[in-house]
Amino acid sequence: MGKFGVDFTAFATTTTPKTAVALVAAAGEIAELVEALMSGDGTTAPADRQHSAEVLYYDGLAVGTGTAATPVKMDPQGNVAKMTGTVEFSVEPTTYETVSPMRFGFNQRGGMRWAVPKGDGIIVTGNVAANDNIGMRVDSDAAGAVEGYFQFVEP
Repeated sequence: MGKFGVDFTAFATTTTPKTAVALVAAAGEIAELVEALMSGDGTTAPADRQHSAEVLYYDGLAVGTGTAATPVKMDPQGNVAKMTGTVEFSVEPTTYETVSPMRFGFNQRGGMRWAVPKGDGIIVTGNVAANDNIGMRVDSDAAGAVEGYFQFVEP
C-alpha cells in the first residue's frame, strides 16, 4: 500500500467550471481518494473572489487535456503510483456525473480541506468505459486563482 499526492498552483478560474486536478486509473487498478484541498492561490494577489469546488466522477473514454503530474510518494521507500495525475486542464473531460459526492464553497482568501481515514474515501477504478475517474473542478463569481491537491492511497 502506498500514499501519494498530486498538486496544482496558480490555477486560473472563470465563471465556467474548469478541472484543476484529476486521477486516472489504468485498467484494473484501484485507488482511494482520502484528501482534497482547494484554497486561494498563495502566489496570486488575494482578490475577494467566491469559488465553488466539486469532486466528480467522469468517463475515462473522454478524459480531456491537461498537464501530466506524476504522483509524489509519501513514503520514499514505497512503490511508484499506478494512478496517473493530470492538472490544469485546457480541454475539459466531456462526461462528468451530475451528482457530486463532495462539494464546497470558499472565498479566495481562504479555502476548504476534505479529509477522511483510509476506508472512508472515494474509490477510483480503472473501468474506462464507466464514470470511474475522479476530478476536482472549480468555478468562480469572476476570474480568480486557486491551488490545492489530491491525496490518495493504493492497495
